[in-house]
Amino acid sequence: MTHHISIEDAKKLVAGPLGSEMAKFPLRFAKPTFFGDIPRNNTSAKINNGTVSLINFGDGPLAITCFHVLTPYKDKIGKGEKCLFQIGACRLDPLKQLISESEELDIAVIRLTEKQANEITNDDMIGSSFFQPTSWPPQPILKDEYVIFGGFPGKWRTQLATAALEFGTYSSGGSRVVTIGDTYFITQFERECWIQTLGAKDAINLTEIGGLSGGPAFVSRGLRFDFVGIIYQFSSNFELLYFRHSNILKSDGQINNV
Repeated sequence: MTHHISIEDAKKLVAGPLGSEMAKFPLRFAKPTFFGDIPRNNTSAKINNGTVSLINFGDGPLAITCFHVLTPYKDKIGKGEKCLFQIGACRLDPLKQLISESEELDIAVIRLTEKQANEITNDDMIGSSFFQPTSWPPQPILKDEYVIFGGFPGKWRTQLATAALEFGTYSSGGSRVVTIGDTYFITQFERECWIQTLGAKDAINLTEIGGLSGGPAFVSRGLRFDFVGIIYQFSSNFELLYFRHSNILKSDGQINNV
């Protein structure tokens, strides 16, 4: 016998500790990445930001993001411009550590050293760990399953000082899968079913979520979570969030032929 609960009962359930923990979970394995002008006194640095998923398939720490997140940085470097690139507090050159990328799939994978991984994860709860799957690849995502995801919207980025940025977090403890393709899946923003469990910002009414690209998506499998996707696109007209299937990646971080 299948037991269905009402939307109101579900809202009450996730309004408590369960909802809070589900919303926090993806943020443990996500970190803001940003690039742009090198900060100078009395000038406002032009900065762009995205999100990286912190993953370790068993062969060392990886930062997974979108191809389009790295493109402006590549363009600046290609023109000979000076440009910084950081993941959290760790400054690095991602192009020297890029191990795989695909413009078509909008994915890029950066190999990190252990020193860099420690620098990235040592400051707070957000982005505090590298997710290590129990096996790879994960079970396929199913239609009507609920994924949890997180990232760092550019709209909530605040410049505290010349060389100090603060990134607001955005996460969902349950977004329903409505479409599944060979290399992607889509979830629908169903705002009428949402409640806010974390933070003071008006997340329910946020419509500009640029900066989430590269953020991780997970699904609960009972006793474990599976890393199932990477955010790469948002359709504001239809409130659809697009994810690349994580299983396009091999355990060494290389991209499968699809």
